[in-house]
Amino acid sequence: MNEPLHIITDDLLISYLLNEVSAEQIQLIEEWRTQNAENQRRLEQFRLIWDGSKNFKGDTGIDAHASLQKVKQRAADAKEQRAKVVPIRNKYTWLKIAAAIFLIAGCGWIWFVKFANPEVRFESQAGVKIDTLSDGSIVTLNKFTRLDHPEKFSGNQRLVSLVKGEAFFNIAHNKTKPFIITTGIATIKVVGTSFNVKNKNGWVEVIVETGVVQVTNGLDKTRVILKSGDVASLNPGTGGFIKFRNKDNLYTYYRSNELSFKNIPLPRLVAALNEIYGTNIIIGRKELNNLQMTGNLKMMDDPETILKIIELTLNITAEKQQGKIILK
Repeated sequence: MNEPLHIITDDLLISYLLNEVSAEQIQLIEEWRTQNAENQRRLEQFRLIWDGSKNFKGDTGIDAHASLQKVKQRAADAKEQRAKVVPIRNKYTWLKIAAAIFLIAGCGWIWFVKFANPEVRFESQAGVKIDTLSDGSIVTLNKFTRLDHPEKFSGNQRLVSLVKGEAFFNIAHNKTKPFIITTGIATIKVVGTSFNVKNKNGWVEVIVETGVVQVTNGLDKTRVILKSGDVASLNPGTGGFIKFRNKDNLYTYYRSNELSFKNIPLPRLVAALNEIYGTNIIIGRKELNNLQMTGNLKMMDDPETILKIIELTLNITAEKQQGKIILK
């Protein structure tokens, strides 16, 4: 296994939060952050610690000089491992010293929470799962989904991570403690609302049922505000948001156990069936793209019955050819 070319140090993250890094270093940190959920969570924790430190009052009982030395020692240890560290300025401003103090304090708090308040790995396999979090929020996981959350929320925010898959959140209202969901390239922040989040193959999609949701693009820090009926889709390739109004309720299938739609275009229904069942249904004639359907179908273990209903309703045929189902 090849060793990484760069190590993201605490020192570099402090400089990043203080906007004292080069364009090359910004790109390096952003690439590191999007590699996995753990890196995203680490940066988010550093940001929360730093933001909280701006309003910190009282005696910390921490020696500023000793705290700074600990940060410098980490850099020295990294060099001893023969790893290439991105060069940064050695001279600290007073703001950097303050950041180091609160970072050390925060790291100690994180270490304590790791043992006193362990993280729960809530995961589904071939079935849908429902759980109630410590704040009363209810989360429904679609198949093959993973959500990491603390056993009990503490501090001034409720932070969870949707590592993969799809989940519906019904968040307990608490204006003083926002609920924050991190995904691969987006951060979702709410107070009390209900919404659906999908994190699959790098794509992030948020559909709001009630309330207001703020979605932040982790790549360029742009934000969108979503209200009931709004959808935001984040493309990992371009890093851009697409915002539009939701036109159907197909996304509720794993909670309602049915497919409900009205005047839905056939291509949209086919795309949903392919995602739900893992099929490879193809529309074989372009004129079929103009067909629409209205119905309420109970979910089946396989799509065969649904395909038969589509055939009879639209007067078309479905032929199986080499692992594909072609609508004609």
